[in-house]
Amino acid sequence: MMKKSLYFTIVTMLISTLFLSTFVSVKSASALSGSDWQAGRIIDDSLFTNKSSMSVADVQTFLNTMVGTGGYSSIPGQCDTFGARNAAPYNSGITRAAYAASIGKPTRWTCLNNYYEVPKITPGPNLPASNYGSDTIPAGAISAAQIIWNAAQTYNISPKVLLVTIQKESSGPLTTDDWPWQNQYTYAMGADCPDSTGCDPNYAGFSIQVSESAALFRYYLDNMNQPWWTHYRPGNNTVLYNPNSSCGSSSVNILTYATAALYTYTPYQPNQAALNDIYGVGDHVPGGANCSAFGNRNFWRIYSNWFGPTTSSLGGITMNNIQQPNATPARGETVTYIYSLTNNLATSVTLNAVGVVGRLGTFTGANRDFGWQGPITLLPGIPQQFTFTSLIRDQGPLYVWPAVNYLGRYTHYNNWGELLNAHDPNLGLITPLASTILSPIAGQTATISATIKNNESQPIDLSMIGIPVRYYGTYGYDTAWISPVGPLQPGATQAISGNITFDKPGPYTAWLSGIIANQYTTLSPSINFTVTKAVPNFSLTYVETPNLTPAIGEDVTIRFKLKNNSGVPLTLDAVGIVGRYDSPYTGKNSDFGWAGPTSTPTSTAFSVGEEKQYDLFVRNISETKTLFAWVAVNYKGIYAHYNNWGFQLTPHVPNLSISVPLSINAGVKPTIGQSVPVTSTIKNNEPKPIRYNAIGIPARYYGAYSYDTAWRGAGTLTASGQAGDSVALSGNILFDKSGPYTIWNSININGQYITIGNQSGLNL
Repeated sequence: MMKKSLYFTIVTMLISTLFLSTFVSVKSASALSGSDWQAGRIIDDSLFTNKSSMSVADVQTFLNTMVGTGGYSSIPGQCDTFGARNAAPYNSGITRAAYAASIGKPTRWTCLNNYYEVPKITPGPNLPASNYGSDTIPAGAISAAQIIWNAAQTYNISPKVLLVTIQKESSGPLTTDDWPWQNQYTYAMGADCPDSTGCDPNYAGFSIQVSESAALFRYYLDNMNQPWWTHYRPGNNTVLYNPNSSCGSSSVNILTYATAALYTYTPYQPNQAALNDIYGVGDHVPGGANCSAFGNRNFWRIYSNWFGPTTSSLGGITMNNIQQPNATPARGETVTYIYSLTNNLATSVTLNAVGVVGRLGTFTGANRDFGWQGPITLLPGIPQQFTFTSLIRDQGPLYVWPAVNYLGRYTHYNNWGELLNAHDPNLGLITPLASTILSPIAGQTATISATIKNNESQPIDLSMIGIPVRYYGTYGYDTAWISPVGPLQPGATQAISGNITFDKPGPYTAWLSGIIANQYTTLSPSINFTVTKAVPNFSLTYVETPNLTPAIGEDVTIRFKLKNNSGVPLTLDAVGIVGRYDSPYTGKNSDFGWAGPTSTPTSTAFSVGEEKQYDLFVRNISETKTLFAWVAVNYKGIYAHYNNWGFQLTPHVPNLSISVPLSINAGVKPTIGQSVPVTSTIKNNEPKPIRYNAIGIPARYYGAYSYDTAWRGAGTLTASGQAGDSVALSGNILFDKSGPYTIWNSININGQYITIGNQSGLNL
């Protein structure tokens, strides 16, 4: 876990320090002084963790600018790819390429701004593929700028911090070197390079060095408040001046988490000699004590010269936790975070906003902020308390922490927060979900009910509760939704009950459900119903039965009652009288008619045990064939027939007579060309009325040509002996040709002509 600040030899370190000194002196003109150093506040948290401080393009531009700024024969912004420049300080008399060849090293270089590497994801002894010394970029490789930026985003560390760390930890340093050797990329960040054992080969490679460095910084920040943490943390700490303990130490009051992380990474502070010579080697001079350490001094100095001050106004504002949320809340529970902010500066500070950040699952997860207040003015030296509440909406890990926004920049407190592990609320069933009918028949209505209890120690936001019911898992038959319910207090109960009509056969599923923190939540095991199809069971009672020997033209009526003995309410699709001529199975259709579910005056919807009478089924007899008639019902496409196929009717030709004989011209034979009257009277001798379509006196010339007369339209002959049982016919016939004429009485009943009496012949 610990990092070394001096991971290469003292000689190499001195050379790199001189390189750095040359560059910084040019860039900064000694803008910094050792008196500016604050051992307890190397850098503020808001700057250290600002992952958005640079884009990938910003990092690339920065590297392009830095290359070649290491001094000697270097040219700023240019990589000496082929070693054409002077090899000073190693050998000023030859080129770099010649010098490299003389010591058996490759003579082509790739600088950091042009470097690409296939990211090494997991530790291992292999070196990742790269484009070092070549124009070819391996498949899957990404630029050094992208590697640095990706690590910053993953671990919420500023890309500036990673760039500065490369500069202070790498040989060269790698950031500014314009002819870096490949081994300079191997341990560029000093990650997993403790002073005591040297570098771990499993972490060799630029990409894993960068990601591991960022991961370690994040690990330090996230865990230094844990009780098991044995390294540096905010507060008073003893910090050595050098790996050589004889060089001494001092107590440092560490003010920021970022400063504690830097000391954990590089566990030494600069002594006075290093501060007096902030661009040099301190007491590493002939006859010197050799106690100066430069890691954290260099970090502060490089950051300041490259990116500006390492502290901000927010660094003087401290946070104190007063009440942190329940670490194991239930979803639907409202939690509270209370903290105070103290302005330790001499003047007031106005913050844009003060709040509590919430992130689901990870630090970069979905937003679950508790809320924000602002602007807020903090007076010097006066603690100001803030309270934020939030409804827990999710199950699982939730990170929460106080934060402030000042001039568009966020500062996070409490070491990035507290981890809440939220669970689904414990809402027990004191009355299990139950139904009054477990094996329903289609059409039955059941009552489903349950009672829940809040077994949590805190109120649970239960905004709605109900019993969803699904048919085939899709179609909604929900019942008994209650809204609003409101917070369900600890130990409180909520009962619910509702009715559901299973109107179709098939599978139904019911369960108890509630809306907790705006999310539907299942609160009980489900009940599964297999609803069977209702089987119609009706009893039939005749109110009026038909005349079994009706005449053609006679109305036959069947009146009956049906009683529902099925045990469930049923709505029949149809009720009617089936009629078939000649055969009940294959005969010609002559149904009496059908009534549907909403027919008037009698519908086909039956409650349990209900009896209904049907009076509307009448059939006029049209043929002399045997007619079978019976009551039938249709339910869900299936017919049920009653009375053993019903009644067998034997129709006959109606008994109609000529009560006033057919008269042609009062018995006087007409002459050719004469129009004469024709009369007769027809009488119904049946005991029932006879309906007809037409009645009249047909006349045929030569048995073919019509001379009909006296036809009357549709009507009814009443039953024999009643007024209207006879009809008088009268008309004229023009005998315009010589030859035979035939004249008779006829009636049309339902399209069938019937001759009444005998025909009369007349030959002119």
